[in-house]
Amino acid sequence: MNKRRNLLVIFTCFLFVLSSFSISTGADSIPASVNTVEPDEYPNGWTHRPIMEQFTSLGCPPCMGIDPDVAKLWKEFREEPGQPVTFVSFHQINGGSDDEFASQESKDRYNHYSVQGTPDAQFDGGYIEELGGGDGTYDTYKDHYFECGERDVKPTELRVWQEFKEDRFVFTVNLTYLGEGGISTPLNPDVLDSSVYLFVVEDDIMAWSSVEEKEVLTHNVFRENALTNEQVELQPAETWTHQVEWVIPDTIDYMSGHEDRDGNAQEGEHPIPTPINPAKISVVAVVYDNDDTSRTTTSGKTGNAADTPRAANSATPETTAYDEQNEPPKVVSYDEKLNGNIAEVSAVLEDEDGIGSAYVIYNFHNGSYNDESWGVMPMQIDENNVATASIEYSSGDPVWYRILLVDGKQGFAASDAKQFEGTGRGGESEESPGFGIFTVTVALLIGLSRRRY
Repeated sequence: MNKRRNLLVIFTCFLFVLSSFSISTGADSIPASVNTVEPDEYPNGWTHRPIMEQFTSLGCPPCMGIDPDVAKLWKEFREEPGQPVTFVSFHQINGGSDDEFASQESKDRYNHYSVQGTPDAQFDGGYIEELGGGDGTYDTYKDHYFECGERDVKPTELRVWQEFKEDRFVFTVNLTYLGEGGISTPLNPDVLDSSVYLFVVEDDIMAWSSVEEKEVLTHNVFRENALTNEQVELQPAETWTHQVEWVIPDTIDYMSGHEDRDGNAQEGEHPIPTPINPAKISVVAVVYDNDDTSRTTTSGKTGNAADTPRAANSATPETTAYDEQNEPPKVVSYDEKLNGNIAEVSAVLEDEDGIGSAYVIYNFHNGSYNDESWGVMPMQIDENNVATASIEYSSGDPVWYRILLVDGKQGFAASDAKQFEGTGRGGESEESPGFGIFTVTVALLIGLSRRRY
């Protein structure tokens, strides 16, 4: 009897030990509460979307020297349907103290990597670090992107969506750990221990450069963190979802040593010189693997010496739409009517998943107006996806507007700037000295700004 009982105890213990092992590639081992997810097919056959975090300054001569190369590379990548990379530009006061985007949060990110000067670029969280720059920056940075995109990382699916709501954005991030496969044991678990960030960036902003002594076009400027160092631990096939509201700020917290263009101290909280344009806002989601501090072994290259967690993946609303094969919503036609001093806007919206929300933003100057924030008004949407709104204006003023919309899958889009027909004096010129062949593009993208010094 005792022998039989001992055998039963041994068999029970064996089953308990056996149950602690899991085969990550076996669908039967996945609990019912998690979903089986197929890996994304990233552009270029890469393992993930690499990210470049650039540290620059509008008052730094070497930074402005490589800026054309950085801009050329970014424009090239963002025109690709799959948008294979992400990019965030953190502005500093190195070389000049009057960079209007040099916030304390930008400085905190600079200190995170123990950066020694600008320009500096951290690829995939410091897997590759490029300090300085010069001729050939375009090719150098592109090569770094490709090396990072091909490296081994813990496989994840990363999604992020954004929805505009009058004075704020709602960001939703979804992270799934796909697992590395093979046998996972208590002594060697297959776990993703990660840090998640949501960086809010604004693309194509005109800002003063003391080096160039004129306003220059800047790209993917870091505005604020919407989520900072969120610790997320996931088992294979487990998903984490988080939603955060980001209220569009009208002030900026400047880093120590910051000055305005006249050389006056401007530290701490101050009004934002160039107000944020919601039509140009994007959120960049990044997941960093806390267990990965690897660095490049390629001859002639170096990684960050601070052993910061390396990026395992990054995403934007645009890359999310591509990965989910979701065409963004669009405005297919406009109907404009003037009723006294009311401009009635009617637009037919189109998306196979339906329309979630729509807002019209407007001003009474031109499509590239940059003296103050544009007005914002929600649009009423009927069952035929016709969105309407009424804008009150003064006789003789032109009415310029854009429509921001979200589809049924949270896909975000912004229409081009448009002048309301019959308002103003036939339309003000969008021409501005120095824009050259980019005049029309800049006119459509530059708005909602006011420089308050």
